[in-house]
This record gives sequence, C-alpha cells and structure tokens, in this order.
Amino acid sequence: MNDPRSKLNVLRKGLETGAINELEYRREAEKLEQSVAESDKMDLNASKPDDNPNDDKPGKSSEKALIIGITALILLLAAVFAFAILQKPEPKTLEDLHVLNLKGKLKPEQGYVYKGAYSFVALDNQWYTQLQSPKGTKIYSMALRYSPRDLNNISIEGTLDKEFFDSQSEFYVTFNPVGNDFSHVSLAVADFGTHMSKVFEKNPIAACDRNETEPCKARPIVICEDYDKLVLYVREAPRQRVYYSSNCIVVEGSGLDLVKGVDRVLYNLYGIMQQEEQ
Repeated sequence: MNDPRSKLNVLRKGLETGAINELEYRREAEKLEQSVAESDKMDLNASKPDDNPNDDKPGKSSEKALIIGITALILLLAAVFAFAILQKPEPKTLEDLHVLNLKGKLKPEQGYVYKGAYSFVALDNQWYTQLQSPKGTKIYSMALRYSPRDLNNISIEGTLDKEFFDSQSEFYVTFNPVGNDFSHVSLAVADFGTHMSKVFEKNPIAACDRNETEPCKARPIVICEDYDKLVLYVREAPRQRVYYSSNCIVVEGSGLDLVKGVDRVLYNLYGIMQQEEQ
C-alpha cells in the first residue's frame, strides 16, 4: 500500500479507535500530507498538453538562435544596401558638379545652365563657371559671389572704350577713403582685382579719389576724368547704379549692392551678360 492517501485514511482510523494517540497521528499525518501534495503536483504537470514535443530535443535552442541571427544579419545588410542607394555620394570636384549640371541632375540652388551655354554651379557660397581667357590661351574656372540669375535686374549704362580697355596692362582702383562702408568697398575692389589680374592680366594699382587720409598721401589720386588711365571707381551712394564712362567703370551703391555691381560688370566683360538683360 504505497498510496499516501490510503495510508492517511488508515492512520485516521487508528486515531479514532485509539490504536495511536494524537501526537503519533500528527507526526505521521504531516509526512503523508506532504507526500499527497507532491503527488498531486506531479499529476497536474503530467496532465498539461505538450505544445511542442520537439522543444526538449538536444540542439533545438541553438538552432533557433542561429536562425534568428541569420535573419537579423540579412535585415541589416538590406538596410545598409538601401541606405547606400538613397544616400548617393556627393560630387567631389567642380568637374563632377558641372557634369551633373549639364545632365540636369542638380537642384536649381545647386546649379543651372545660363543661356544654354554656361554651366553655373554653387560650391562653398560661390558660383563657378568655366570660360576661355580673352586671349583664348587658357580655360579658367571662375568664382563669383553671385550668378547671372541673381543680377538680371542690374543694367549697365554708358559706353566703355573697349579698345582702350584691351590696350592697358594696368588699371586703377579708386574710392573715397573717408566713406562709411569700407568693408563692402574693400570686398568689391578685391573681387574685381582678382579677376582683372588673373584673367585679363592687368595689374591693379590702389588709388584714392581724394587726399584726405594718411595712406592716400602715398597713393595716386585718380578719378574718372583721368582719361589716360583705366579706372574702376567704387563709390558709396544711396541707390545702386552701374555705368561706363569711356575709360572708367563706375559701381555705385551701398552694402552688398557694391559687390553685386562688380560681379555684374565682370559678367559683361566676359561676354556672358549684355549691358541690359531681360
């Protein structure tokens, strides 16, 4: 009789008949009740359905981990590949940008083709285009702060003596030394001087339009009426105006209008923009 329940019944009858006392009953009953509880627990576990009889097979857990790892790796590689397609490498050189621009693959703010002939691309806050030197001996990658599209509303008045311009190997840059906007005047003068010296091969000579400061004592005093000189006159004024006067190029305005005026003149000298653009 190995059944703990049967033994417990016999023990209880022994207590009732006086065959054992209360102390003996409690001592043996506690052991049998514990055995009954363990037996019930085993029966309950045995009665649960086996959802996956293969789970207890050796190597099943490691096989699952391997499948999960391979799936995660495939998803990671797919994500990297998709990112590489969507994030195409940026062009590294100006030549790359010009090629993309001519193919129409740049955004308008990155580049455009002006008049169907001149490729303009933006890089590092400047606009670049390529052009032959006036003598036709070199190809220049020119950088200006503004593109023609930004300057269409600026016209150039008057007439420049082109023969005189071509014949000069130097030019004078003059301005008011006691003006209020020296920073923008200097920027406009520097931009113009860079193009004139590198592309047109004319040496700049710094001048003043009046002798009212110490630095101007050592510089020539030049105005447009010095007809024997090629002159750029950058003049501070309330409104923007750009014009030619025979031997003299005059850019008037304030702030960045002076820089825009200089760029407008350069595009005209390069033959990219006419004096009046619609």
